[in-house]
Amino acid sequence: MNKSNEEKKQALVEHLIELRSCLIKSFIGWTIGAIIAYIFAEHIINFLLLPLYKIIPKGITVFFRTFPEVFAVYIKLSIIMGFIISSPYIFYQIWSFISPGLYQHEKKWVKSAIFLTCFSFLIGDLIAYFLFLPYILKFFYSFGEKFLIFKPFLKEYISFVLKIFILFGIFFQLPAFLFLLSKLDLVNSAQLKNFRPYAIIFFFFIAAIVTSGSDPLNQIILALPLTLLYEVGIILVRFGEIKK
Repeated sequence: MNKSNEEKKQALVEHLIELRSCLIKSFIGWTIGAIIAYIFAEHIINFLLLPLYKIIPKGITVFFRTFPEVFAVYIKLSIIMGFIISSPYIFYQIWSFISPGLYQHEKKWVKSAIFLTCFSFLIGDLIAYFLFLPYILKFFYSFGEKFLIFKPFLKEYISFVLKIFILFGIFFQLPAFLFLLSKLDLVNSAQLKNFRPYAIIFFFFIAAIVTSGSDPLNQIILALPLTLLYEVGIILVRFGEIKK
C-alpha cells in the first residue's frame, strides 16, 4: 500500500515537472514573440491604423494625450501580438503535455484539433482585420460624421482593435472544439442541433458580459459570429460522421 502511494506521488511529481517545463517553454516562446512584435511595433501600429485612415477625412491624424501613453501602447501591443505570433508553438506545447495520457486513436484527433485550433486563431484574426474591422469602423463612424468632429486617440483605437483580435481568435476556436468533442464521442451533430437554441442564448449572454451590457447592438454584433461559427462546427461534426 505504501509502495503504491509512493508510486502515485512520483507520477504526480513527474506530471508537475512536465507541466512546469511546458509552461516555461510556452512563456519563452511568448516572450520571443513579444520581442519581435516590439521591434516591429511601429510598423504594426501603422498597419492597424490603415482601416481607420480609409474612413476618416484626409488631414485628421491620430493623437496621444500623455508622454508615457505611446510606450504603454507599444508594451500592450507587443504582449498581445507576441501571443498571436507564438500561438502555434504554445499550442504545440499543450499538445506535447496532454498527448502521453491519450489513446492512440485519441492522439490522432487531438493532434488534428490542435492544428485546427492554431489555424483557426490566425484565420479569425485575419477575418477580423480585413472583413470585420473596416465594416464596424465605418458603421460606428457614420453615426457622428455629419454633425461631429472625430478626434481619434491612439490608446483607445489600438485597445479596440486588439480586443477584436482576441475575441475573434477565441471565437474561431469553437468549430475546432466541437469537432474534437465529436471525435472523442462526447457529442454528435444531432445533440448539437438540439442544443442550438440554448447555445444562442449563451452566446448573447457572453456578448453581454464582454460588452458590459452597454449596448444591445454591440451584443448582436458579437453574438452573430458566434452563432455562425456554431453552425460551422455542426457542419464539421456532421462531415466527420459521414466520413466515419
